[in-house]
Amino acid sequence: MKPLDASTATVSLTVLTPFLRLLDNAGPAVAAAVAERSDAAFARWGISRAELEADRRLRLPHGLVAELTVHFSEVLGDASAPLRAGAMLQAGDYELLEYLCGSCGTLGESIACLGRYYPLLIGAEHTLFVDGDRAEARFRIAPGLEAHNAMHEFALASNFAMAAFHVQPDAAQLPIEICFTHKAPPYQAVFESVFFVPVRFECEHNAIVFPTGMLAHPLLRADPNLHAVLTRQADHELAALTDQSAFPAKVREAIELQLTRGAALDAVAEDLHMSAGALRSRLKKYGLTYSAVLDHLRSDHAKRALHQSQLSFAEVAQQLGFAHPPAFHRAFRRWYGLTPSAYRDALAAHPTTRFLRGSR
Repeated sequence: MKPLDASTATVSLTVLTPFLRLLDNAGPAVAAAVAERSDAAFARWGISRAELEADRRLRLPHGLVAELTVHFSEVLGDASAPLRAGAMLQAGDYELLEYLCGSCGTLGESIACLGRYYPLLIGAEHTLFVDGDRAEARFRIAPGLEAHNAMHEFALASNFAMAAFHVQPDAAQLPIEICFTHKAPPYQAVFESVFFVPVRFECEHNAIVFPTGMLAHPLLRADPNLHAVLTRQADHELAALTDQSAFPAKVREAIELQLTRGAALDAVAEDLHMSAGALRSRLKKYGLTYSAVLDHLRSDHAKRALHQSQLSFAEVAQQLGFAHPPAFHRAFRRWYGLTPSAYRDALAAHPTTRFLRGSR
């Protein structure tokens, strides 16, 4: 991987979820202290908590995330906090990336999938190296980005936990060992409680090492049809990260301007100075249809709007260009399998929401 530009590298907001779970366990006083420290960091980076709360798709600067991991450790008074947070990952925390990798057929396929799509989470290299009976899932933060030891500890602990959720337990073998490139820290004993296997330091690579035979081991939720669907979505999001100026992004911007008026195809095409037929043809080259782009944009805007508790469901429906609130309710249930009311209740209870709202 080429060195990444530290000024533009970003991290998915979902990376914070295991940390916030650790803070919840530490009690409200600790969580409040972290929120206070984080406020200053967010301000220095010009990041709005309210904007993040309204749109979970927004990503954090890599440098800010590196700074926040230090804050968590300092407030907790525990340098092993990132390691312990990684071990607290729960099924679903990494959302699309996790479901995509978990729907692969085998562990080997899942490792390859994780390597391709890790940038959806954070700028990093995740590669598989096989030597005889020894297979290594190697990890490092991408060159050019801040990468203190705790970030690698968190990554291997969370990768280890994620694999445990999805590997078929029958006849599964534990890893041979866990390897880190840095020197053994004072909290070396914590590693044993996290990984349950030998941990070595000052190695050539950060890696989870396991028997080569495990590459063919099946996953619990292997689903080729679901995997194909999720791959298309992941490819779309990966492309958006690397090419924000692509034509579909311009179409989405034009739709947003027309959204409250219904975003009719002819009106959006006119704003883009092209015919409706030409717009359809251009989108087809990206494997998209206009109706799919509009539907996806509406679903995203609905999620953002439901974070804003001052908006009624009727107001949200109007913002999205629905003629009547019942049409919005039907669409929302189709998108997320929940009513808007149930979805908003679930968001309010999520630890990320409580963190981003801080003392507000």
